Amino acid sequence: MAIVLAQPQFQLLTHLQTGTISGRIYFPALFLAEFHDAVVRWLQRQEIIFNEKDLKMYADGSFRVYFSTQFSPELEYQTLIMMLEQQY
Repeated sequence: MAIVLAQPQFQLLTHLQTGTISGRIYFPALFLAEFHDAVVRWLQRQEIIFNEKDLKMYADGSFRVYFSTQFSPELEYQTLIMMLEQQY
């Protein structure tokens, strides 16, 4: 049986050669059905840096994005969580 994810999956990544820290978030389709607008607002923030090659969309409507930021990717993920909590 498949596992259905209802929350985003966040990871910090460190480039082995440069030491650059970036973030990766997988947004499940079930989560996006409820929080699409907040996720779009977060992705449009100037602090979140990514381009088309950093985005992978899946057939079920979910997607994964690799992003960098001038601040900590973990801090930006916490900003996303706060935006989601304010939506309620």
